[in-house]
Amino acid sequence: MNLDYVRNLTFAPIVQRYDIRDSALYALALGMGQDPLDEDELPYIYERRGPLAVPSQCVTLCWPPFWHKAPETGIAWRRILHGEQSFSLVRPLPAEGEVRAEHRILAVDDKGAELGAVVHTAHDIFDDATGEPLANLRSTEFLRDDGGCGGFGTPEKLTYPMETVSEPTEICDFRTSPQAALLYRQASRDYMPIHADPDVAREAGFDRPISHGLNTFGLACRAVLKRFASRRPGAIASMAARFSAPAFPGDTIRIEMFKAADRLRFRALALERSVLVLDRGSVGFF
Repeated sequence: MNLDYVRNLTFAPIVQRYDIRDSALYALALGMGQDPLDEDELPYIYERRGPLAVPSQCVTLCWPPFWHKAPETGIAWRRILHGEQSFSLVRPLPAEGEVRAEHRILAVDDKGAELGAVVHTAHDIFDDATGEPLANLRSTEFLRDDGGCGGFGTPEKLTYPMETVSEPTEICDFRTSPQAALLYRQASRDYMPIHADPDVAREAGFDRPISHGLNTFGLACRAVLKRFASRRPGAIASMAARFSAPAFPGDTIRIEMFKAADRLRFRALALERSVLVLDRGSVGFF
């Protein structure tokens, strides 16, 4: 990695107009509507019952182009994995609007030549017409082959270990489609090739394309809506999670939710493979 280039990289403000069709497509990419008689999910995909937006849709808005792939970065971009993600909504996410985002690199945490590096980014979203803040996003990306290049900045802590795990308060199982990653990349505009191109996936060390971590993150949001905020997406104020292992399209994802003192905790498992794919999850409510 060319650390000086990454340190000095800046991004122009990004503006995006999204409408109720985009919000419905995002919900469909999370599998909403699999049961056409589920009237709790219908308002997210059928405008005459809503329209409502899934709160985690905010993580898809105004993302910059895949800058890591530029030759000047020196980054082994095929070996990048999403590490952690958080969002905090200032107010409920509308089902349509025009938004503007300011994206910046906060820090690079060098783990060592054999251990990789972690890039920390901030992504703040505003209503483009009024300038009012809408959401604050924080993310980490694990650059598996770019350790030993040095670091800068002060990394933010996005997630915390789960408390002593007891029996889950609630469980949701979602069988994902074999086309899940192909659908999600269109709904989210996250076109990282590892989710579609078998050759790129193999170069990254996987035998087939993997699911977007943010797709699994969205499944967790879907589960929280179903069990704790039915038809009330405006109740969710924040979410965060660590991507502990990749999920694959076709996996059955189990979301386990645990009530804590001031928030909800969660984790997610790929049942057929007995693999933990999300850990350290937390949800805050308005």
